[in-house]
Amino acid sequence: MKNRVLAIFGGKPVRSKVFASRPHISTNEEKAISRCLKERMFSRFIGSPTKNVRRELRMTSDQVMHLKDFWSFLGGPNVRKFEGLWAKMHDARYAISVNSATSGLTTALLAAGIQPGEEVITTPFTFTATATSIVLAQAIPVFADIDIETFCLDPSSVEEKIHQKTAAVMPVHILGNAGYFDQILKTAQKKNLLLIEDSAQSPGGTYKGKPLGSFGDAGVFSFQETKNVMTGEGGMITTSDPRVAEKCRLIRNHGESIPTNDDPADYLKNVIGYNFRMTELTAALGWIQTNKLPFLNKIRRKNGLYLRNRLTEVAGDFITPQKLTNPESFAPYCAGFRWNPEASGLSRDLIAETLRSEGIPVATGYPRLLSENPLFTRKIAFGSNGWPFINHHRFSLSYGDGRKEWPNATRLQYFEYLGFFQVGWPNTEEDMEDIVSAFEKIMANTNRLRKENEHFRHVKVDFISGRR
Repeated sequence: MKNRVLAIFGGKPVRSKVFASRPHISTNEEKAISRCLKERMFSRFIGSPTKNVRRELRMTSDQVMHLKDFWSFLGGPNVRKFEGLWAKMHDARYAISVNSATSGLTTALLAAGIQPGEEVITTPFTFTATATSIVLAQAIPVFADIDIETFCLDPSSVEEKIHQKTAAVMPVHILGNAGYFDQILKTAQKKNLLLIEDSAQSPGGTYKGKPLGSFGDAGVFSFQETKNVMTGEGGMITTSDPRVAEKCRLIRNHGESIPTNDDPADYLKNVIGYNFRMTELTAALGWIQTNKLPFLNKIRRKNGLYLRNRLTEVAGDFITPQKLTNPESFAPYCAGFRWNPEASGLSRDLIAETLRSEGIPVATGYPRLLSENPLFTRKIAFGSNGWPFINHHRFSLSYGDGRKEWPNATRLQYFEYLGFFQVGWPNTEEDMEDIVSAFEKIMANTNRLRKENEHFRHVKVDFISGRR
């Protein structure tokens, strides 16, 4: 390698041009949006009872997709087509589009029958919406630790967190990885817990031959602009339970207007005037992007596997790829790795700073563990009196010491995680080589970097002593 001097020491960076995954847009999206604009088709939801609404609420998404109505309680032609295609691709009888995955998770919990004050076990190592969606459903998040190798929920920690008020578990298929999902499934079945899959980062992924998002009571996907399928914002709920699907459709669209006084109380429960509807413009992008998902996931898979293999070759003594439990279908939302500060003598944060100076964007986790959010540490959500936590049977539930409660999540988040979002279109293996080249420069300069790494000793001591 000719260019061995690191940019932070005055050398030339590996890369100078923009390096990111981007939405894949063709003339098909342009035509679909133009048609919506030409026909003034922005939303085709009717938020009040229609003649056949009870029958339509129970239809499968494939049946709904073939409705001829231009206006419907279930949305317009693009919404229904998007739902039908997504349901088929993910082996679900029903797909219910929403305006975000956040509202989708809340809707799924409510539709599955969560009660105020009940507990939902989830991971602290994920985007904030996973936990806040639980609070929005008036339930209480309880954080279990992760498995340090897969980055997903640790089944044994989930078992330890189960309490008499535990009603559900919400695993996250982080970066597209399922983790030890079969053990989570067995625990949910044994303990009679609801299972809501946060599949925001795993569209098109499978586990033991079955689509992720089709195992539990419901699965929820995201279409935010960084995801594998990109519509800007938006989400999708999948389920094969007709009762959950009907309730999701009610919750999404002012469903309190549908029940009568003759309906049982359970039909009205948790349906209180939400509007989580998706626009026709968003859905038009969505169904076209859905047809592209195999192509887009193939690119992510190819780049992700290439990067995993090459970084293991170049820096395998110090860096370890996320362990995959669904390698046959894995298409990374982001390529995740663990940096070993003890073996390398170099802190993760110094490595990240060095990579960025080389023109290689790199993520070091989420802003913080979810358990450290003041929403939980101070138990302030709705109003100023601690609701819904004040209504909880154990108000003393701790969200405090991450090193004690969630040691694996703490270590991964603050000391080891490196993530590369550049695995999607339009990037190629040649682009992945730029990441590899940056690591080659790091490996050629480890001794000099160690002299600059005074912070490492403090990081190592602070993790052991319990201070960051």
